[in-house]
Amino acid sequence: MKLSTVKLLVPIVAVTIQSNSASTIIPPYLDDLRMPVAAIGSLISLGPVFALASRLPVGMAYNRNRARMLISLAVLAMGLTNFLYSFAGDGMTFAIVHALNGFAYGAVTTLYMAFFVDSLAPEENRNHAMGYYVGSLALGYSTGNFFGGLIADHWGYGLTFQVAALLSLASVGLLWLLHGSSAPAQGASKAKAGTKLSVRDSLKALLEPELAVVVVVALFLNLLHQMSNVFISLYCLAVGMSLTQIGVIRAAYAGCNAVTRPISGHVVNKFGHKNLSHFGLPLQAAFLMLVPLFTGFGTILVVYVASSLMRAIVVVANAVGLVQDVPESKVQRGLASGVYNASGDLGNILGPSVGGLIAHAMGIGGVFVVGSLGSTALFFLVIWLVRRMRGQESRA
Repeated sequence: MKLSTVKLLVPIVAVTIQSNSASTIIPPYLDDLRMPVAAIGSLISLGPVFALASRLPVGMAYNRNRARMLISLAVLAMGLTNFLYSFAGDGMTFAIVHALNGFAYGAVTTLYMAFFVDSLAPEENRNHAMGYYVGSLALGYSTGNFFGGLIADHWGYGLTFQVAALLSLASVGLLWLLHGSSAPAQGASKAKAGTKLSVRDSLKALLEPELAVVVVVALFLNLLHQMSNVFISLYCLAVGMSLTQIGVIRAAYAGCNAVTRPISGHVVNKFGHKNLSHFGLPLQAAFLMLVPLFTGFGTILVVYVASSLMRAIVVVANAVGLVQDVPESKVQRGLASGVYNASGDLGNILGPSVGGLIAHAMGIGGVFVVGSLGSTALFFLVIWLVRRMRGQESRA
């Protein structure tokens, strides 16, 4: 990995530490406010809903020349909402703050993915670079989860949210201090052209079959991830674990991703990104179905980390698919980033919402069994439908 790529990765690591220091304690924070599990799932889903609302407009407005300024503003907005979480003591206030946080987070991640790809040095291996990118996200998740749980356990929820807010200043500082390589001349011309992208062209791009497959995988990846990520905290609380132990479990989950994602590019090259995208996700679901069989810290840690290993490989495989199978000649960079991240947001919305309904009807343990099994079956059904539609288009 080139030094210029490392410089591009450091700010997004800081952003994910900031985001996850706050998000890791939100489920137990809401539980501490004595909200029912179904309401917790619905409230948490508001963040992804508003992140989804930001994706396409931000993606269409993307321009490399002004990306750093827009990213900075969105990161500061995230910091402000992190601070306001500490004053959200009722459902309505929390819903407003969480919705604004989700919108800002959606803008940051949409802009930064396009900015990262456009800023890569021409000689950098882009497939491996995507592994580094998603690995750096996992590194931020791991660090943020651990320190979020640790600070909340010792100093309370309010201070944790406020510390996360202060981290936004560090994220912005790193973004301006560390300059990546300049985009190639052709990248600059494409970015300029991207500003003229029409709504009609955007909607047409959404129908590209190559992009549709990437979208489906990203959707179900995040559905499983968010469903388990929200309810693992509540499950661990129910079996008597501390917030620090919950933070360790979530940090280990993200840490496995951080280690595995950068080296998964070699696995993807060997087995093919399409095969791994289609069959890695059901294996992740199978591991999650084992969670309710255990109540001990060590066993749950092992099973949950095993599920994260499969998720890491599929995330990299799908990111490679976005780069390889979706050419910029068909789908503009900012729009592709917006659609890719929007599909993940849709999974983030469905995960807590569906999980909350399952938990209300069958208990928290049922989320991991029924939710994982149902998600896998639906995933294969949607993939089959996409393939069938693509086959009909090719024959036509």
